[in-house]
Amino acid sequence: MSKRFIGIDLEGTDVRVAILTETPGKIDIELDKRNYDTPEAAASAIKEMLGGKISLGDRLVTALPCRVGLFRRLRFPFREKNKIEAALPLELKSQLPISVEEHSISFLPPRAREDDYEVDSVVVNKREVDELLKHFPDPEQNPRRIDLFPFALLPILGKTDGILVYCRRLEVVVALVYDGMIRDYRLLPGTSELSEEEIFDFIANQVSQLENTIGHEGLPLWVTGAGVTEELLIILYKTNRTILTPAEDIFGEEVSCEMAPAALLALAEMRDVKNHGQLNFRQGEFAARGQLEIFRTKLVAVALFLCLVVIGGALTMHLGYLQKNREEQRLKQQMVGVFKQVMPADAAIVDVPLQLEGQLKDLRKQVQLFGLGGHGAAAVLQGLSSGIDRGIRVDLQEFNYTNDGARLSGNADSFEAVDQIAKKLRGNYLFSHIEIIDAKLASDSSQVDFEMQLSFNRGKE
Repeated sequence: MSKRFIGIDLEGTDVRVAILTETPGKIDIELDKRNYDTPEAAASAIKEMLGGKISLGDRLVTALPCRVGLFRRLRFPFREKNKIEAALPLELKSQLPISVEEHSISFLPPRAREDDYEVDSVVVNKREVDELLKHFPDPEQNPRRIDLFPFALLPILGKTDGILVYCRRLEVVVALVYDGMIRDYRLLPGTSELSEEEIFDFIANQVSQLENTIGHEGLPLWVTGAGVTEELLIILYKTNRTILTPAEDIFGEEVSCEMAPAALLALAEMRDVKNHGQLNFRQGEFAARGQLEIFRTKLVAVALFLCLVVIGGALTMHLGYLQKNREEQRLKQQMVGVFKQVMPADAAIVDVPLQLEGQLKDLRKQVQLFGLGGHGAAAVLQGLSSGIDRGIRVDLQEFNYTNDGARLSGNADSFEAVDQIAKKLRGNYLFSHIEIIDAKLASDSSQVDFEMQLSFNRGKE
């Protein structure tokens, strides 16, 4: 029997299934959709659409909606998977207002930068994974992988730069796919009561902001999802922007926008069978179980191999202990050296780790004086300095800063110069709204006095 790759998209009361079977020279696809009222009904519908059973060779994959995930891009001085897995909970705990123990963490392969490695990590509440598994007929074994939109579609889109517009019936995601990764994305939840014009306004605004972050314009759009209506497509086509169909070379026009996410999930699983470059929340307590009998031979081989490893490890244990002891002494010396560099000269050494941790807390309190999240007064002033063209003469006389925004007053050579300043600042990612409150000629008619209100763009925390 041919191996099947099955993508399952659950949304609201709809379950959509795409089954891909690879045959010589082409990929056969079967699409189906059902409605359900309860998780049990969804499990029955899935089983029926899959022909009544799931064979051992089938690979089922599904994905959680974007709104249930928290995304962070972190940097580490190492790229080893086990080290990243150990460091991620500690790093995320300091950055997210959640209990990491109640969440499942997954991350994409690290990308090398100049001095370190960049890691995209996503956190999902374990309750979301548990609720999702209740919709499947065999939750102990299938699905084999649980991804998260829009990251689940990256293997299909990553080779081309563009913007993914993924419209579900309960959320809209606008994601910038650039340099082979999800560079950034914006989410609009609760879209069921919004009109096509309101959804388009959100899409247009976010596309503009995302393109501004990389200094490019006119990137092509991939448009998909059950929330894409004919009216919304017409509005998008009127922008004269290139509209692409994901995996058009594979599916052509056979797959509608509604069924495309399920089909793309299956195709991504087919292209990356080992899941080296994809998220997976089917881990830990949610890892697939019940395969002991199937893998008995392999388990025996592994057990024999482990015995050999234990015997070899016993012979080298003493040498390893001595080496670790020397390494411990070296690390202690390095820690004392760091202590002397960062602590006051007269500080007594009592407990180096605790003293360094206290110093770090003091430094964080000092950082808070400059604002967090990139919206401190210093960051705003830098944004103003870099955002106003050097060719425009402007004299800023007053700068009032608050947590929500800033108020400027000053003078320029003309009304046109004031408009140019506002236009440039609107393109800065720091600000979500620029309003010229007042602009009038000075008493000597040689300058234009103006007042301007700047609102901060908080984006995703």
